[in-house]
Amino acid sequence: ANIITKQSGSFYFLAEIICDLDLDYDHPVTDHCGKCTKCIDACPTDAIISDKIVDGSKCISYVTIELKNEIPDQFKNNMEDWMFGCDICQDVCPWNRFSKPNLQPKFQPNQYLKEFTKQEWTEISQEIFSTVFRKSPVKRTKLAGLQRNIKFLLDDDV
Repeated sequence: ANIITKQSGSFYFLAEIICDLDLDYDHPVTDHCGKCTKCIDACPTDAIISDKIVDGSKCISYVTIELKNEIPDQFKNNMEDWMFGCDICQDVCPWNRFSKPNLQPKFQPNQYLKEFTKQEWTEISQEIFSTVFRKSPVKRTKLAGLQRNIKFLLDDDV
């Protein structure tokens, strides 16, 4: 269910233009997946049910970002250390071998986060969370949601 282009794979930003003009398509939408099932096979929670059908309630991204309740037990030992979102389906997509790294400084990994230890993640404070994720989508889950996700992952380690 990724949107794929031959030039960029599925790693790009989507945008929307709202207008009242009648527009013609540049070209018809084509299916680049063929018989490939790498994303279906790689999904640890079986969220990709079949070709182009995703059960959002089984998706790690949904559970770690949108779900406000406790994480269901069916996710135990299936989240592969994803504490916010998941890109497994994109990581295994063969079309992404053509993608190019984004050079926009605003989208580069936060060096501070890359150096966080497991201990620092478990002890993250509101002050650190607010500072580090000030302009990040991670703030959508709030500190309590991130802490819930981290605790769930750590309980998997036991």
